[in-house]
Amino acid sequence: MIVAGRGGGGEGVRLVLETEEAMLLSELADQVDSVLLLGEPDDPALGRLLPSAYPDDVEASAEYARYTRESLVDGKRQAAQRVRDATAAQSESGLVEIELDQSEAWGWLTFLTDLRLILAERVGVDDPDDDEPDVDSETRDDYLRAAYEWAGFVQGSMLEVLDPTDG
Repeated sequence: MIVAGRGGGGEGVRLVLETEEAMLLSELADQVDSVLLLGEPDDPALGRLLPSAYPDDVEASAEYARYTRESLVDGKRQAAQRVRDATAAQSESGLVEIELDQSEAWGWLTFLTDLRLILAERVGVDDPDDDEPDVDSETRDDYLRAAYEWAGFVQGSMLEVLDPTDG
């Protein structure tokens, strides 16, 4: 994977993915969409994506969710769909090149955040400052852990391009 600024001096991101990486992103976007669409209300991953606005007030939290949940879920599903659409391009070279303007790139970052929240729940990462899973997660799927770490790398690389620091 290569993440770079867009050519021509425009703001945005240029991603160069191997076909397998593009397929992985597409599959992960499907999984994010499935959690949003089919997730059980008590699924902890869904709880990370759509946390209670008022954890100490059930009634106020339910009222808030009534007015906001549908649009939040819709926005997250649209972000996942945009990732699926962009990664669907086939190439004879074995590479998939994706040009994202700044707005599209931030949409991808939304998706990557959602993906990492779901994967963090699945592999047992509880502390956002600690990417090491808990001891009990040793029996969990290494594929999910690798996907979590890879998504973090992609997210970090995109952020460096979009918001470079001089330090």
